Amino acid sequence: MNYWLLLQSISGIGPATFNKLLKEFGTPQEIFHVKRKELLKIISEKPTDLIFESKKDLEKTEHILFTLKQRGFRVITIQDSEYPPYLACIQNPPPMLYVYEDLPFHRNGNTSSLTIAKDKPRRYNIAIIGARLASKSKLKQAFEFASELADLGFTIVSGYAKGIDTQAHLGAIKCKGHTIMILPTGVFNFRVHKEFWSVSDKLFAQGTILSEFYPFAKWTTAQAILRNRLTSGLSDAVLVVDSGTKGGTISTARWASCQGKALFICESNLRNISQRTQEILALGAIPVKNSEDLLEKLDDVLKK
Repeated sequence: MNYWLLLQSISGIGPATFNKLLKEFGTPQEIFHVKRKELLKIISEKPTDLIFESKKDLEKTEHILFTLKQRGFRVITIQDSEYPPYLACIQNPPPMLYVYEDLPFHRNGNTSSLTIAKDKPRRYNIAIIGARLASKSKLKQAFEFASELADLGFTIVSGYAKGIDTQAHLGAIKCKGHTIMILPTGVFNFRVHKEFWSVSDKLFAQGTILSEFYPFAKWTTAQAILRNRLTSGLSDAVLVVDSGTKGGTISTARWASCQGKALFICESNLRNISQRTQEILALGAIPVKNSEDLLEKLDDVLKK
Protein backbone atom coordinates (compact mmCIF):
# COMPACT_ATOMS: atom_id res chain seq x y z
CA MET A 1 0.00 0.00 0.00
CA ASN A 2 2.99 2.31 0.58
CA TYR A 3 3.71 2.72 -3.12
CA TRP A 4 0.04 3.50 -3.85
CA LEU A 5 0.13 6.32 -1.32
CA LEU A 6 3.48 7.58 -2.56
CA LEU A 7 2.31 7.70 -6.17
CA GLN A 8 -0.86 9.58 -5.24
CA SER A 9 1.18 12.18 -3.36
CA ILE A 10 2.99 13.27 -6.53
CA SER A 11 1.82 16.55 -8.02
CA GLY A 12 0.35 16.21 -11.48
CA ILE A 13 -0.75 12.60 -11.11
CA GLY A 14 -4.53 12.64 -10.97
CA PRO A 15 -6.92 9.72 -11.49
CA ALA A 16 -6.54 9.63 -15.28
CA THR A 17 -2.73 9.55 -15.19
CA PHE A 18 -2.66 7.16 -12.24
CA ASN A 19 -4.94 4.72 -14.06
CA LYS A 20 -2.93 5.07 -17.26
CA LEU A 21 0.25 4.13 -15.38
CA LEU A 22 -1.48 1.17 -13.73
CA LYS A 23 -2.68 -0.08 -17.10
CA GLU A 24 0.82 0.09 -18.52
CA PHE A 25 2.92 -1.18 -15.60
CA GLY A 26 0.50 -3.15 -13.38
CA THR A 27 1.21 -1.85 -9.88
CA PRO A 28 2.57 1.31 -8.26
CA GLN A 29 5.61 -0.63 -7.04
CA GLU A 30 6.46 -1.53 -10.64
CA ILE A 31 5.99 2.11 -11.66
CA PHE A 32 8.68 3.21 -9.20
CA HIS A 33 11.14 0.64 -10.56
CA VAL A 34 10.84 1.03 -14.32
CA LYS A 35 13.40 2.93 -16.34
CA ARG A 36 12.96 6.64 -16.87
CA LYS A 37 12.59 6.28 -20.63
CA GLU A 38 9.65 3.90 -20.09
CA LEU A 39 7.83 6.42 -17.93
CA LEU A 40 8.42 9.18 -20.47
CA LYS A 41 6.43 7.17 -23.00
CA ILE A 42 3.38 7.59 -20.75
CA ILE A 43 3.80 10.85 -18.84
CA SER A 44 5.71 14.11 -19.19
CA GLU A 45 9.13 14.95 -17.83
CA LYS A 46 8.07 16.79 -14.67
CA PRO A 47 5.98 14.01 -13.05
CA THR A 48 8.59 11.49 -14.19
CA ASP A 49 11.28 13.40 -12.31
CA LEU A 50 9.02 13.66 -9.27
CA ILE A 51 8.49 9.90 -9.24
CA PHE A 52 12.22 9.28 -9.03
CA GLU A 53 12.75 12.05 -6.49
CA SER A 54 9.96 10.81 -4.23
CA LYS A 55 11.46 7.36 -3.68
CA LYS A 56 13.32 8.74 -0.68
CA ASP A 57 9.95 9.51 0.97
CA LEU A 58 8.67 5.93 0.95
CA GLU A 59 9.24 5.46 4.68
CA LYS A 60 7.03 8.48 5.44
CA THR A 61 4.03 6.60 4.10
CA GLU A 62 4.24 4.20 7.06
CA HIS A 63 3.26 6.96 9.46
CA ILE A 64 0.39 8.05 7.22
CA LEU A 65 -0.96 4.51 6.94
CA PHE A 66 -0.65 4.07 10.71
CA THR A 67 -2.57 7.31 11.33
CA LEU A 68 -5.30 6.30 8.88
CA LYS A 69 -5.74 3.02 10.74
CA GLN A 70 -5.78 4.76 14.11
CA ARG A 71 -8.56 7.06 12.92
CA GLY A 72 -10.64 4.18 11.60
CA PHE A 73 -10.01 4.64 7.87
CA ARG A 74 -9.14 1.84 5.50
CA VAL A 75 -7.68 2.19 2.03
CA ILE A 76 -9.33 0.43 -0.91
CA THR A 77 -7.54 0.37 -4.25
CA ILE A 78 -9.06 -0.11 -7.67
CA GLN A 79 -7.40 -3.54 -7.78
CA ASP A 80 -9.09 -4.75 -4.57
CA SER A 81 -12.09 -7.06 -4.66
CA GLU A 82 -14.09 -4.78 -2.35
CA TYR A 83 -13.74 -1.79 -4.67
CA PRO A 84 -17.30 -0.59 -5.42
CA PRO A 85 -18.42 -1.88 -8.85
CA TYR A 86 -20.53 1.28 -9.22
CA LEU A 87 -17.30 3.30 -9.39
CA ALA A 88 -15.22 0.89 -11.44
CA CYS A 89 -17.20 1.74 -14.57
CA ILE A 90 -17.26 5.56 -14.34
CA GLN A 91 -14.96 7.89 -16.25
CA ASN A 92 -11.57 8.19 -14.54
CA PRO A 93 -12.46 5.99 -11.56
CA PRO A 94 -10.54 6.88 -8.39
CA PRO A 95 -7.49 4.62 -8.03
CA MET A 96 -7.76 4.85 -4.25
CA LEU A 97 -10.57 5.31 -1.75
CA TYR A 98 -10.21 6.23 1.91
CA VAL A 99 -13.25 4.90 3.74
CA TYR A 100 -14.56 5.16 7.28
CA GLU A 101 -17.16 2.54 8.19
CA ASP A 102 -19.40 0.53 5.87
CA LEU A 103 -19.65 1.24 2.14
CA PRO A 104 -23.04 -0.07 0.95
CA PHE A 105 -23.32 -0.35 -2.80
CA HIS A 106 -25.04 -3.66 -3.55
CA ARG A 107 -28.55 -3.44 -4.93
CA ASN A 108 -30.96 -6.00 -3.52
CA GLY A 109 -32.65 -7.60 -6.50
CA ASN A 110 -35.04 -9.91 -4.64
CA THR A 111 -37.94 -7.46 -4.45
CA SER A 112 -39.70 -5.78 -7.31
CA SER A 113 -41.30 -2.74 -5.68
CA LEU A 114 -39.80 0.20 -3.83
CA THR A 115 -42.94 0.43 -1.73
CA ILE A 116 -41.77 -2.50 0.40
CA ALA A 117 -38.18 -1.29 0.71
CA LYS A 118 -38.68 -1.04 4.47
CA ASP A 119 -38.19 -4.80 4.62
CA LYS A 120 -34.94 -4.50 2.63
CA PRO A 121 -32.62 -1.98 4.33
CA ARG A 122 -30.03 -0.18 2.22
CA ARG A 123 -31.62 -1.45 -0.96
CA TYR A 124 -30.80 1.63 -3.02
CA ASN A 125 -28.38 4.54 -2.82
CA ILE A 126 -29.86 7.93 -3.67
CA ALA A 127 -27.92 11.19 -3.87
CA ILE A 128 -29.67 14.30 -2.55
CA ILE A 129 -27.90 17.44 -3.73
CA GLY A 130 -28.41 21.18 -4.06
CA ALA A 131 -27.19 24.68 -3.36
CA ARG A 132 -25.23 25.75 -0.32
CA LEU A 133 -27.25 28.96 0.02
CA ALA A 134 -30.68 27.39 -0.21
CA SER A 135 -33.88 28.87 1.22
CA LYS A 136 -35.33 27.59 4.49
CA SER A 137 -38.13 25.84 2.62
CA LYS A 138 -35.65 24.02 0.37
CA LEU A 139 -33.49 23.03 3.33
CA LYS A 140 -36.60 21.61 5.01
CA GLN A 141 -37.48 19.70 1.83
CA ALA A 142 -34.00 18.17 1.68
CA PHE A 143 -34.26 17.05 5.30
CA GLU A 144 -37.73 15.57 4.76
CA PHE A 145 -36.76 13.76 1.56
CA ALA A 146 -33.70 12.27 3.25
CA SER A 147 -35.49 11.18 6.42
CA GLU A 148 -38.44 9.67 4.61
CA LEU A 149 -36.28 7.82 2.09
CA ALA A 150 -33.77 6.66 4.73
CA ASP A 151 -36.67 5.36 6.79
CA LEU A 152 -37.60 3.22 3.78
CA GLY A 153 -34.12 1.73 3.63
CA PHE A 154 -32.39 4.05 1.17
CA THR A 155 -28.79 5.07 1.78
CA ILE A 156 -28.50 8.85 1.38
CA VAL A 157 -25.45 10.05 -0.55
CA SER A 158 -24.24 13.65 -0.60
CA GLY A 159 -21.14 15.83 -0.67
CA TYR A 160 -20.86 17.01 2.95
CA ALA A 161 -21.19 20.68 1.97
CA LYS A 162 -23.24 23.37 3.67
CA GLY A 163 -26.89 23.79 2.80
CA ILE A 164 -28.76 20.99 1.03
CA ASP A 165 -25.99 18.41 1.49
CA THR A 166 -25.91 18.97 5.24
CA GLN A 167 -29.69 18.64 5.57
CA ALA A 168 -29.64 15.45 3.51
CA HIS A 169 -27.07 13.87 5.83
CA LEU A 170 -28.92 15.10 8.92
CA GLY A 171 -32.24 13.79 7.66
CA ALA A 172 -30.79 10.32 7.26
CA ILE A 173 -28.96 10.34 10.59
CA LYS A 174 -31.86 11.63 12.69
CA CYS A 175 -34.19 8.90 11.46
CA LYS A 176 -31.57 6.22 12.18
CA GLY A 177 -30.76 5.72 8.50
CA HIS A 178 -27.42 5.45 6.72
CA THR A 179 -25.62 8.18 4.79
CA ILE A 180 -22.44 8.46 2.69
CA MET A 181 -20.46 11.69 2.98
CA ILE A 182 -18.18 12.20 -0.01
CA LEU A 183 -15.43 14.67 0.82
CA PRO A 184 -13.80 17.22 -1.49
CA THR A 185 -10.67 17.06 0.72
CA GLY A 186 -8.36 14.42 2.12
CA VAL A 187 -9.66 12.60 5.21
CA PHE A 188 -7.12 14.27 7.51
CA ASN A 189 -8.94 17.53 6.80
CA PHE A 190 -12.35 16.14 7.73
CA ARG A 191 -14.06 18.22 10.40
CA VAL A 192 -17.44 17.74 12.05
CA HIS A 193 -19.48 20.76 10.97
CA LYS A 194 -21.32 22.59 13.75
CA GLU A 195 -24.67 21.42 12.34
CA PHE A 196 -23.63 17.87 13.33
CA TRP A 197 -22.25 18.60 16.80
CA SER A 198 -25.42 17.46 18.56
CA VAL A 199 -25.46 14.18 16.59
CA SER A 200 -21.72 13.55 16.18
CA ASP A 201 -21.93 10.08 17.74
CA LYS A 202 -24.68 9.11 15.32
CA LEU A 203 -22.76 10.62 12.42
CA PHE A 204 -19.85 8.23 13.00
CA ALA A 205 -22.15 5.30 13.79
CA GLN A 206 -24.49 5.74 10.83
CA GLY A 207 -22.32 7.55 8.34
CA THR A 208 -19.72 6.45 5.83
CA ILE A 209 -16.98 9.00 5.25
CA LEU A 210 -15.29 8.66 1.87
CA SER A 211 -12.56 10.50 -0.01
CA GLU A 212 -10.53 9.75 -3.11
CA PHE A 213 -7.90 12.39 -2.36
CA TYR A 214 -4.49 12.21 -0.70
CA PRO A 215 -5.12 12.32 3.08
CA PHE A 216 -3.55 15.77 3.53
CA ALA A 217 -5.28 17.34 0.50
CA LYS A 218 -6.98 20.66 1.25
CA TRP A 219 -10.18 21.95 -0.38
CA THR A 220 -9.93 23.19 -3.95
CA THR A 221 -12.59 24.00 -6.52
CA ALA A 222 -11.14 21.37 -8.84
CA GLN A 223 -11.44 18.66 -6.19
CA ALA A 224 -14.99 19.70 -5.33
CA ILE A 225 -15.98 19.33 -8.98
CA LEU A 226 -14.09 16.05 -9.34
CA ARG A 227 -15.84 14.71 -6.23
CA ASN A 228 -19.23 15.16 -7.92
CA ARG A 229 -18.68 12.20 -10.26
CA LEU A 230 -18.48 9.97 -7.17
CA THR A 231 -21.67 11.40 -5.67
CA SER A 232 -23.62 10.29 -8.72
CA GLY A 233 -21.41 7.26 -9.38
CA LEU A 234 -22.19 5.67 -6.01
CA SER A 235 -25.91 6.26 -6.41
CA ASP A 236 -28.76 4.57 -8.24
CA ALA A 237 -30.52 7.92 -8.57
CA VAL A 238 -29.82 11.62 -8.02
CA LEU A 239 -32.34 14.11 -6.63
CA VAL A 240 -31.73 17.84 -7.06
CA VAL A 241 -33.60 19.70 -4.33
CA ASP A 242 -32.32 23.20 -5.15
CA SER A 243 -30.49 23.86 -8.42
CA GLY A 244 -29.03 27.15 -7.18
CA THR A 245 -27.45 29.75 -9.45
CA LYS A 246 -23.85 28.60 -9.16
CA GLY A 247 -21.84 25.81 -7.57
CA GLY A 248 -21.44 22.12 -8.27
CA THR A 249 -25.08 21.01 -8.42
CA ILE A 250 -25.21 21.23 -12.21
CA SER A 251 -21.90 19.34 -12.39
CA THR A 252 -23.33 16.41 -10.41
CA ALA A 253 -26.48 16.45 -12.53
CA ARG A 254 -24.38 16.29 -15.68
CA TRP A 255 -22.39 13.38 -14.30
CA ALA A 256 -25.63 11.59 -13.40
CA SER A 257 -26.88 12.04 -16.96
CA CYS A 258 -23.54 10.90 -18.41
CA GLN A 259 -23.47 7.85 -16.15
CA GLY A 260 -27.03 6.87 -17.03
CA LYS A 261 -28.38 7.42 -13.51
CA ALA A 262 -32.00 8.23 -12.79
CA LEU A 263 -32.14 12.02 -12.37
CA PHE A 264 -34.89 13.91 -10.55
CA ILE A 265 -35.50 17.51 -9.54
CA CYS A 266 -37.81 18.79 -6.82
CA GLU A 267 -39.98 21.22 -8.73
CA SER A 268 -43.75 21.59 -8.43
CA ASN A 269 -44.15 24.70 -10.56
CA LEU A 270 -42.62 24.52 -14.03
CA ARG A 271 -43.94 27.90 -15.15
CA ASN A 272 -41.40 30.19 -13.51
CA ILE A 273 -38.14 28.27 -13.28
CA SER A 274 -34.55 29.45 -13.24
CA GLN A 275 -32.06 29.03 -16.08
CA ARG A 276 -30.16 26.47 -13.99
CA THR A 277 -33.32 24.44 -13.42
CA GLN A 278 -34.03 24.53 -17.15
CA GLU A 279 -30.52 23.16 -17.79
CA ILE A 280 -31.08 20.30 -15.36
CA LEU A 281 -34.46 19.48 -16.89
CA ALA A 282 -32.78 19.47 -20.30
CA LEU A 283 -30.45 16.73 -18.99
CA GLY A 284 -33.52 14.52 -18.61
CA ALA A 285 -34.36 15.26 -14.98
CA ILE A 286 -37.86 14.19 -13.96
CA PRO A 287 -39.80 16.73 -11.82
CA VAL A 288 -41.12 15.42 -8.50
CA LYS A 289 -43.19 17.07 -5.76
CA ASN A 290 -42.49 14.91 -2.72
CA SER A 291 -41.05 11.55 -1.68
CA GLU A 292 -44.19 9.65 -2.55
CA ASP A 293 -44.08 11.08 -6.06
CA LEU A 294 -40.35 10.30 -6.26
CA LEU A 295 -40.85 6.70 -5.15
CA GLU A 296 -43.50 6.08 -7.77
CA LYS A 297 -41.42 7.55 -10.59
CA LEU A 298 -38.18 5.99 -9.37
CA ASP A 299 -39.80 2.59 -9.28
CA ASP A 300 -40.84 2.97 -12.91
CA VAL A 301 -37.40 4.17 -14.01
CA LEU A 302 -35.38 1.47 -12.24
CA LYS A 303 -37.63 -1.31 -13.54
CA LYS A 304 -36.77 -0.41 -17.13
